[in-house]
Amino acid sequence: MPDDLSPWLEKARLPASHSFLDGRLRDGGGGRFVTRHPGNGAALAEVTATGPERLDDAVEAAAAAQPEWARTSPHTRAAVLRAAADRLEADADRLACLVALDNGKTLAEGRGDVVVAAALLRTAAGWAPTLEGSTFPADAGTLRMSWREPVGVVAAVIPFNAPLMFTAQKAGPALAAGNAMVLKAPEQAPLAPPVLAGILAEAGLPPGVLQVVQGDGEVGRLLVAHERVDMISFTGSTRVGQQVMTSAAAGMKRLLLELGGKSANIVFGDADLDPALDATLAGIFRNAGQRCFSGSRLLVAEEIADEALDRLTARAEKIRVGDPFDPASQIGALISAAEVDRVLGMVSAAAAAGARVLCGGTRPAGTHPAGAFVAPTIVEVPRDLPADLPLLREEVFGPVLAVQRFADEADAVALANDSPFGLAGGCWTRDLDRALRTARAVRTGYFWINSYGALALDAPIGGYKSSGFGRELGRPGHEAYTEVKTVIVDTEAAAAPPWFG
Repeated sequence: MPDDLSPWLEKARLPASHSFLDGRLRDGGGGRFVTRHPGNGAALAEVTATGPERLDDAVEAAAAAQPEWARTSPHTRAAVLRAAADRLEADADRLACLVALDNGKTLAEGRGDVVVAAALLRTAAGWAPTLEGSTFPADAGTLRMSWREPVGVVAAVIPFNAPLMFTAQKAGPALAAGNAMVLKAPEQAPLAPPVLAGILAEAGLPPGVLQVVQGDGEVGRLLVAHERVDMISFTGSTRVGQQVMTSAAAGMKRLLLELGGKSANIVFGDADLDPALDATLAGIFRNAGQRCFSGSRLLVAEEIADEALDRLTARAEKIRVGDPFDPASQIGALISAAEVDRVLGMVSAAAAAGARVLCGGTRPAGTHPAGAFVAPTIVEVPRDLPADLPLLREEVFGPVLAVQRFADEADAVALANDSPFGLAGGCWTRDLDRALRTARAVRTGYFWINSYGALALDAPIGGYKSSGFGRELGRPGHEAYTEVKTVIVDTEAAAAPPWFG
């Protein structure tokens, strides 16, 4: 890949400042850090973190702006979100370039993030006027009802793997319900969230309703612990999610957690193998494996395993890894060189323990020497190796597929459930009864049958076990940003005798 990024920098129009406070880009007043393009390690921008005083001001301003936004008609809130979605799509070429620079994913994947972000805002807009309450059967002289109100100020913390999309996924439902939000951008990919906040402001979002702050984990810790924050919406690792839970407990804050995954993709012996293998490759290697619901474990029936692995490996070895701006690249970069070292270290440790590296496990030839690239990697883990092997138990968050063979349906389900995580999973079979039995038996919040990885934006997503709790998207995901209030009206109070009479 070329070292000169100037054509892409010119097209992306990076923001000059990176905290979005009170309706405009501002200097954060804190320490400085350099953000780099993962494709070649080149510096993109020097970012100023949001200092403690400005962070406090950001939360206070959000708290001050929220009541008026909540009083705004839900149809008006919906119109703002739809107008922002229109602006996203109109500027898709520029924004896709920004995402690819910021994150290292391919330009095509960056464009996909823009499209999904716009769709998420439109979906949220559809929910704004339809978040319903209830009325209840009334006794004589009383009217009983419930309605939904915004929670207040939401602190959102998002990961680096899709910052534009996650900003829309968090902010859309929260704003639709009448909340204000203070969102911490990921330190490794900080550029897209303030740009999306600016687009929402241009679309009519009042100042203060969406604030974006920058910095490391300490900034996140101060944000989620702030006394004026009413709810925390966090997507990230299980380890950090546990820390967020502790902070939320101390402040009795509402909590929505979408954490890590180690999802099993099960291929039964009667599966239609070609689409199963193609979806398996996409399910783990898209976005360089940096997706929480990646199908990072392949469980394959013993009777077809040799053929499936031969064909899968042959296809994986043909995948093009490289320059995110090269149209021929199918996989871009990981977020940093440190992540490359961590991922390859996990593969090496598995090989040392007796696992077979079928392909990959290296930095791919022909890529920039300072780029954060890993070749698509497939590792078969024999069943006689310890079940607590990190490659089987821990989230790799890279383009690494761990494969195990199974004997029968019960064995496949047991393997799938032998994980601390429960975010997603899938199975491939021509037997619908078996597919539905498997979907019921595997303890995950999302499950695909004869497909893997496509998300329905109007359906809830979330996890079991260490993958978190609560749901995003769909009715549960939008209602999560509301409180339910019950109201009792005594229509005959004036005629009632005093109780002490």
